[in-house]
Amino acid sequence: MAAKSKIFWPSVLFCFFPIAIGSSLAPQLARPTAVFDSGVVTAVYDGDTIKVQFSDGSSRRVRLIGVDTPELNDSREKVALWAHLAKRFSFFYLYGKKVRLTYDQTRLDQYGRTLAYIWRDEGELFNEFIIREGFAFAFLAFPFRADYQEHFREAQREACQGGKGLWHKGEPEVIFSAEARSHLGKYISIRFACSSVAEKRSFIYLTSSQQEFEVVIPRDRLAFFPAPKTYLAKDLVVSSFLEEFKGRPQMMIFFPRQLRLAAD
Repeated sequence: MAAKSKIFWPSVLFCFFPIAIGSSLAPQLARPTAVFDSGVVTAVYDGDTIKVQFSDGSSRRVRLIGVDTPELNDSREKVALWAHLAKRFSFFYLYGKKVRLTYDQTRLDQYGRTLAYIWRDEGELFNEFIIREGFAFAFLAFPFRADYQEHFREAQREACQGGKGLWHKGEPEVIFSAEARSHLGKYISIRFACSSVAEKRSFIYLTSSQQEFEVVIPRDRLAFFPAPKTYLAKDLVVSSFLEEFKGRPQMMIFFPRQLRLAAD
């Protein structure tokens, strides 16, 4: 696949589908029976690029066919934020998981990355899933099989019309930290009372009063935030991708706009 495209990101995202298609497509593609490889995801570089280790001990950097996520180093804060959220999405659903890889006509891109469709154990095509959930765009400029292009285009249409992920307008729904576990794997806002602020290794942890939820700020992002202690004993609302670490719901944040004082 060619170098990742420069995503056009207008001030307001809107649904745009240059080719009209029917609405009779199945929600997911059936898992193919063609030649495939299996391996475990050992690294997530960004929303559309991962590392897979195979049973023979070899590892490959893998680029997801037909998927385009924003760049982590984009100078536009909103775009960079969604790049980080897309990476967390892929990390949550893929890291440490066994996956199957199937291929198209072109097996390598100009950077030596393997181009692949990633299938999770549940029989789900992750390339389509990340688009359908609104954390990636369908990248149709590079040629790949027509039936998959149709599905990816339809997945983007559904995400846009449903206001999912990067197509969502305004702030996401706010829930309380006690409800967090039932919303894992979602982009959402959580209200919590910050009872402790702790530094551990490369992160700052803001923990809720009942210890059921925590916010994590990478140390290399601290320069963007107020002093962490200013959050102590405050009622806060955090907006991010909700994942889990060691059994506790957790959100990692990257910009101050993701964390604010709760309104009474």
